[in-house]
Amino acid sequence: MKKTLILIAVLLSSAVHAAKEGEVLPQCPDAIYGNQDRLDFTAYSGKVVLVDFWATWCPPCKKSMPFLNSLRNELINQGFEIVAINVDENSEEAKHYLARNPVDYPIAFDPNGKCPGIFDVKAMPSSYLVDKSGKIRHVHLGFRDEDQSVLREQISALLAE
Repeated sequence: MKKTLILIAVLLSSAVHAAKEGEVLPQCPDAIYGNQDRLDFTAYSGKVVLVDFWATWCPPCKKSMPFLNSLRNELINQGFEIVAINVDENSEEAKHYLARNPVDYPIAFDPNGKCPGIFDVKAMPSSYLVDKSGKIRHVHLGFRDEDQSVLREQISALLAE
């Protein structure tokens, strides 16, 4: 009986908190930037933003990072930004990885996993492409080479709106 109640609570909480296409991007109050500031998505108002959940134990996450960094640097002057949220339980592992493999976009850390819970992340990496008004327009689960052209087209279309 107790397991059933817990399962029902989990299902209801994820249904309430899941970030879906067409909805406003939820806040992640527990995610912290490397400089100890809390993550606040309202700071990116008016920009097209890709929110990317990643972990050091995720090979596709590591594979996507050089592409995302290059894309961000190419399009930043047009109003595009990436905000990555690391979900490793040990943020120090992620910081060591980033020291060896730096990126130019902001990284937040959520070792307690509350933000992926709010978004109802189902795969790693998971990326949420957000338009200038703060609405989620596309959700990408995983990363493959062929995703590069799709992401580029979707971002370009949102930047043109």
